[in-house]
Amino acid sequence: MSPANLRSMFTKRLKEARLSMGISQRELGRRIGLSEDVVSSRVTRYELGTSEPDFATASKLAKELGVPLAYLLADSDALADVILAASGLSPTTQRRLAAEMRAMARGQTK
Repeated sequence: MSPANLRSMFTKRLKEARLSMGISQRELGRRIGLSEDVVSSRVTRYELGTSEPDFATASKLAKELGVPLAYLLADSDALADVILAASGLSPTTQRRLAAEMRAMARGQTK
């Protein structure tokens, strides 16, 4: 997937996650510790794809939005859905699911 498409997926998921929480761009910026003079404009630029957060900021965004960072960075909607669904499972269930998915990928479904 091209960098432009990856950026587009990230921006789409970031905005959707923020809207599903019902918070403004300004509020999200405040919650991740951006300075008051840039809170709204910085998150706006992240959502428009005109600016990209560094890894630490992307991690803060994901944590504040209650989603795994991998969800925001997944290169397809299907993979993002799997990541989001799996994130709500216990670690034991996640490991079992991962093993089942690896088996499926090898064509050895149970």
